Amino acid sequence: MTRRPTDLIYAVDEVPPLPRLVLLGAQHAALLAVYLVLIVIVMKAGGASHDETVSAISLGMIAAAVGTVLQALWRGPVGSGYLAAPVFSAIYLGPSMLAADHYGLSAVFGMTIFAALVEIIISRFLSRLRVFFPPAISGFIVMIVGIQLGLVGIDHVLNIGDTSNPHYTRHLIVAGLTLSITMGFSIWAGGMARLMCSTIGILSGFLLAIAFGLVGADELADAVSGPLLHVPSIGHISYSFELPLAPAFLIAGIAAALRVVGVVTTCQKINDEDWKRPQFGPIKGGMLADGIGCAIGGLMGCIGQNTGPSLVGVSKASGATSRYIAFSAGAIMLIFSFFPVVGAMFILLPKPVIGAALVFTASFMITGGVQIMMSRNIDTRMTYVIGVALLLGLSREVYSDFFDSLPTFLQPFSSTALALAVTSSLVLHLVFRIGTRKSVSVAAADLDETGPEDLVERLHRQAEQWGLAADLVERMTTTTQQVLDHLEETRLIHGVLTATVSYDDFDLVVAIDYHGVLLSLPNIGVRHHVLVEEESFSYGLADFLTGVYPDRMESTARGGACSIRLIFSA
Repeated sequence: MTRRPTDLIYAVDEVPPLPRLVLLGAQHAALLAVYLVLIVIVMKAGGASHDETVSAISLGMIAAAVGTVLQALWRGPVGSGYLAAPVFSAIYLGPSMLAADHYGLSAVFGMTIFAALVEIIISRFLSRLRVFFPPAISGFIVMIVGIQLGLVGIDHVLNIGDTSNPHYTRHLIVAGLTLSITMGFSIWAGGMARLMCSTIGILSGFLLAIAFGLVGADELADAVSGPLLHVPSIGHISYSFELPLAPAFLIAGIAAALRVVGVVTTCQKINDEDWKRPQFGPIKGGMLADGIGCAIGGLMGCIGQNTGPSLVGVSKASGATSRYIAFSAGAIMLIFSFFPVVGAMFILLPKPVIGAALVFTASFMITGGVQIMMSRNIDTRMTYVIGVALLLGLSREVYSDFFDSLPTFLQPFSSTALALAVTSSLVLHLVFRIGTRKSVSVAAADLDETGPEDLVERLHRQAEQWGLAADLVERMTTTTQQVLDHLEETRLIHGVLTATVSYDDFDLVVAIDYHGVLLSLPNIGVRHHVLVEEESFSYGLADFLTGVYPDRMESTARGGACSIRLIFSA
């Protein structure tokens, strides 16, 4: 049961009055629209015409509208039930640029669908895949994505391939002022102005570009002189799968899945005053919705979508986290998709403005990745994983000729800094996991003589030495105490009992082994999907009275040898 935070005006399950619902939806739609600029970048890289790019932006608004609604669904397997709208994500920009440059737009769209399938698969096996993505690896992936994005942004800011342009000085001035305005609002502004700093920066940069002559009057006139309404064309859409691009888009799908975990967890925290730990149901549903939304983006000729953390921050600051705002925002985006002037204005955004926005976003991704990595202590094993993988990734940019000369079968894993860095980090992590599980056994000849309290105290001290969270250790000791008490009271043990506590960075496990009769606790760790009449009462009361609350319980008996495993998610 969640407790409504007092600082929210409209909580997640509350419906604002219609006028405010429309205004809040319009605010959200405006923030979503800012990220349409990433579609422009990729379409230009793929050689798309003006009309094709306008249609891609319109189709992107439709895809974003559908993705926003899917994420807000709260019944069934799809959707987190929170206001966590997707945006066209910087996570997919690097791989999409690579695909557009080398294989064309059909590869961008086809590989985006592939990345979406990766995210959908991860959503179905989220708990089992945690071992591959501890905080250090997850943070490293976010950081390396930020580095690759930042390199694209720096290229746009410095316009390295066109330094002889007569407007080059103006280009640098506009880029510098745009970045300065964006950073200034993020540091010294307050309230909504600070949260919308990127939007303010892009609008200011656009006006500066007009003032410095980087956007001409004729271009503006052409943008507004087109038809008022149009139906987006799908003539530019085709799909292809290119194996050399698979690692880059695989990693993008993984990074997108990780961001959903973070965003939905944040939504849970800001909507529950008594929040203690993430709920897997909404996270899995949100990841599935995000993957489907990304697939829709690829099918409609756009780049990948992913939940937008900045939009969650705005909803928190405005005090309106109602999921119904998503339906309003989706409807507004759908309506504006039929106005070609919207897409035309995005096409006019010059490179210095786009580059400044990318550098700004990349800075947050890099530092965010570092913060995630440092959320757990970095041991010697992880030092090698991060250090070696980062050096390999950066060397791809420095020694490109060497990596281009590698055998064909290695090219998919070394074609980009992102693919090389993340692939090497995962391989090293799996190798260095050998011997990481810590375990301690405590044996007692007779619980009547020793007492369960002594065993539990020794397990408690060992768990504390591993630096585990206090609430996790407390839950483990309380549950173990209850199980040992049940065993003692029911006289099920004949001989020696052994209690073993182990930890592997993900699960804290207490294994209780003894000879005798297996203790029956049928409800523990079992999830009943249908509870009829009095079942809901007896099911819940039995759990409450036993006082046993692991995340999962496994018990086996072979002959007289009994084993009970209490598993607590860390």
